Order: sequence, then C-alpha cells, then structure tokens
Amino acid sequence: MSSNLTSTYSLGDVADVYDGPHATPRKLEQGDAIFLSISSLEQGRLNLEQSSYISEDDYIKWTRRVTPQPGDVVFSYETKIGQASIIPEGLRCCLGRRMGLLRAKRNKVIPDFLLYAYLSPAFQEVIREKTIHGSTTDRLSIKEMPSFKIQIPDVRKQNEIIKILKSIDDKLEINQQVNKTLEQMAQALFKSWFVDFEPVKAKMAVLEAGGSQEEATLAAMTAISGKDADALAVFEREHPEQCAELKATAELFPSAMQESELGEIPEGWRTENVENIINRLKVKNTFPADCIKQFGQHPVLEQGAKIYQGYHDEEPSFNASLQSPMFIFGDHTCVMHLSTVPFDISKNTLVLKGKGFNTYWTFFALKGKQKFQEYKRHWSDLKVKQVVIPDESNGFLLTKYFASKCESLFGLLEQNRKQNMNLQNIRDTLLPKLLSGEITLPEAEQAVSEAENV
Repeated sequence: MSSNLTSTYSLGDVADVYDGPHATPRKLEQGDAIFLSISSLEQGRLNLEQSSYISEDDYIKWTRRVTPQPGDVVFSYETKIGQASIIPEGLRCCLGRRMGLLRAKRNKVIPDFLLYAYLSPAFQEVIREKTIHGSTTDRLSIKEMPSFKIQIPDVRKQNEIIKILKSIDDKLEINQQVNKTLEQMAQALFKSWFVDFEPVKAKMAVLEAGGSQEEATLAAMTAISGKDADALAVFEREHPEQCAELKATAELFPSAMQESELGEIPEGWRTENVENIINRLKVKNTFPADCIKQFGQHPVLEQGAKIYQGYHDEEPSFNASLQSPMFIFGDHTCVMHLSTVPFDISKNTLVLKGKGFNTYWTFFALKGKQKFQEYKRHWSDLKVKQVVIPDESNGFLLTKYFASKCESLFGLLEQNRKQNMNLQNIRDTLLPKLLSGEITLPEAEQAVSEAENV
C-alpha cells in the first residue's frame, strides 16, 4: 500500500458485478416497480422522469439475476458508456437492457465512494481503453469488468472524500431542482394560455353571465396573473406600467371558442401539422462517442438527454452562426431538449427551430400539448401530429410575450447549468488530487466554496 493509503484493485476485488436482463418487458404508465433505462443515468444521478413501470409478475421475472438494493451502483455498458448512478433508499426497480450493477464489498469500499471512483477520470480512462467498438454501437464486456483496475483508499480516507464530494452533489441537486422548477413554470404558463385557454374561458364566463367586455378583460387579467380584483387594483397603483402590459396581454385573447379537429379552441385559431411549424436544420456532421468527453469547450447533446451529456474541444460543426434558442428531438426516444446556447449533437438527434412562431413557443407546443414522448416512436410519427396554432395577429403577439417570459426563465436555467458544469469539473478533478495527497481537505473545501459562489 502506498504512503497516501490508496491502492489499485481489480474491480471484482471490491464489488460484485451483475448483468441485467437482455430483453425488455411490457412497460406500464403506473405500477409498483420502476423499469430503469440507461436514459435514467445522468452525470452520476438517477433521473426517473422518463422511467416506465412494470407489472409485479414482470418484476419477479426481471430481477431473477439481481434485485437492485440501496447502495448498489448501476451503470451502462452499452451506448451511454461511462454513466453510472447509485440506487437510493425506497426505490423498487429492475435493471433495463444494457445495464449492469456493482454491489460494493463493504469491508473494502463504501457504496458512495464506489460511485465516485467509477466516475473518476482514472476509471473513465480505463473504460475508454476497454471499450469495444462495434459496427453499430460501442460496448463494454461485462464479463471482463471484474478485471478492470480501480483506485480505492482506506475507509477513513473514503469517508473524508465522500464528505467533500457530497457537498458538491448536494449543490448540483439543488440546481437541478431549481432548473426543473423553472422549466415547469414555463410549461405551466404555456398550458394555461395555449392548452387550457384559461384567459379565454374566463372572458367567456363573464360575458355569458351578462358582464361587460371590460369585466371580461379583468377576468382574463385575473386568470393570467392569479391576482383577484382587489389585488389587481393595488397592482395598478403600485406598478401602473406592468398593469397596463397585463391588460394589453389579456385583450389579445379571444372571447369565444370554436370547434376543431382537436376539440374546442379559441375563435380565430386553427390546427396545423407539426411539420408546418418547424424548421429542421441540416447538420454537417455529428460527434461519435469516442470524440465526446465529460468536459470541454462545446456541449454535445445526445438523444434522450435532458441536460448536456458530453463536450468536445473541436470547432462547432454547424451552429456557430445560428440564432438561439434551438432544440433537439431524439429520433429513437421522442425526448426533447431546449438549449439557449450553441451546441453540437451526437447521432440519432434532430435539430429544430420554430417556423413562423418563435422557438420557445414551438418547443412547448410539441413537448407539452401533445406529449409526444409517450409515443416512443420516430420523427415520421411526430411530424404529422397536430397542434393548436394562435391566429397570426393577436395570437402571434401572445407567443412573443410568452417567449419573453421564457427568456428570463431559461436565462437563469442556463446559469445553473454552467455552474453545475463547473462544479462537476471541480468534483472530478478533486478526487485524484485527494487520493494522491496533492491537495488537503481544507484546500478542497475552499475550492468547493469558491466554485459555489461563481
């Protein structure tokens, strides 16, 4: 053992390695057990938003090889190679295809540290060296994984390092939750205006009860702002310009509904195929997995991703001169992601922008109204779906106002993404320095504090 109390082991010496099932059960929208997929693995965390459920009979069948337990480290050995996460308390789940599991030998390694060691630059380099490059996809040999070399210090040192890295992970999780809330706010606003048509219905209710057009506009202002009449009066006295803007927005909504192929929609609005409201951008080239790394100058979005999955240091291939925002559509997963900064893509992703209407509105029209990710199909299915289109005068102004709200929300969201990238970089560069003794615990704590305040 070296003087810094860190040793190099074979992975099989510190953990048992299990393979998951090689097939996919029938997925359910609700159930008692979650079917994990490799898309659930995001930068060391489990994202269960896109997960499906399985029946009790399938759960028994699909956990014959191994039943995930709290503290187990799950990983992908195909497609999203290098990604891993840890099973939390209370999660009843089974492994999906192309997923494996590490069960820590707790006399040798603490489960949380096993995850950090797996995600560390040193072990990620081992993974890159051991990756088998196939004609269709890259993979790891799970039978060979027990022989992979991994650096593990003594348990006391593990606990010290976990304390530091956990503080980073806590901040990463907070930023993730804040970003989720910001996107949900934009989604809720879109749903209120362009799906449930709440301002329109508020106007109609007043007019049907014999009220005036002025009272109908006041009702729409209430629906938009969530303020009652008394609160709106105070708002007008204290913020007259903002109140005037609110009133102008309320006046843009129609006061009646009409029938359409998608049911009742606001008067003057129409339905349209998705392919007629988007521009599909031509991409010069995409980045294969072996060109993508954890950190770099330019983000690379992969299909199924909700956040940046990788980076590269080459010149952007196609988007340097394009105006943001843009969004991607995973052709195999139907999951969408909006970005307000330039990016490149991996294979099997389409880059889209709004045509006629701004991209923020177009993104939520596709993602929120029709919920295409539930279909689990491809582009050919998506482009012929129908969405509700506002009229080209007042409705167009509404979509612009909606976009202005999104700009501020996604501006904050992008700041949090950048901070998370910095924190992830700090986390992964601190680990080898702590293992080697190059940096002390107080110095590491100072580095984390500085990163959090950037």
